[in-house]
Amino acid sequence: MIRIVILFLLAFWLGIACFVIFLSPKPTKNKLAVRIVTLCFLMLPFGGWWLYLTIDGYRAYLAGKEACKQAKITIYVPYEKWREMVGGHEAWVKLADYGTRTVRELSEEEKQKYPSTFNFKGVEYHLEYLIHKRVLVYESGYYKFNDYANLDSVLYYDWETKTVLYQYTRFPKNYSSGLTVSNLLGIRSGHKECEPKEEHDTHAYYFYRK
Repeated sequence: MIRIVILFLLAFWLGIACFVIFLSPKPTKNKLAVRIVTLCFLMLPFGGWWLYLTIDGYRAYLAGKEACKQAKITIYVPYEKWREMVGGHEAWVKLADYGTRTVRELSEEEKQKYPSTFNFKGVEYHLEYLIHKRVLVYESGYYKFNDYANLDSVLYYDWETKTVLYQYTRFPKNYSSGLTVSNLLGIRSGHKECEPKEEHDTHAYYFYRK
């Protein structure tokens, strides 16, 4: 429906321009000059609007490109060292018996024990999961990276040693794939999402799965 309305308005505007330029009577000998001036006058507002969308869309693309550079996994404690920290390979494997629980599945005592929020490098994270009895998983939700882009991060925090194991950060995209004016006009208006490809493998290195 939105696409139809936008296309109708564009066609209506173009129709007015064509009528004024080519069909309306012009009491002058220099019709070509009049038509050119009239066309410029009618298309100036549309051209300015188009230029604004183009510049703003390209800025969003560049901002998204910079945000994509942040989409990565940052290791703070290598998985080999963390396995040693929990007591070696056998102890690490045994932790898998405890599985994964969401924050809603925790007991009231556990909810009181574990902090519901965690501030890391100026970003506030919220507790979402408990993995293998001792690792708290905190998620940030969207937070501002620049004027055109947000990031979304996940922290894996070892409660026993009070250590951040690693951080997973993704860029959720800053353009709309729906029926927007920019898409209808074929104007670049942002950047696609970026996610670290090695997230699944990293998780498997840290958490044994039975």
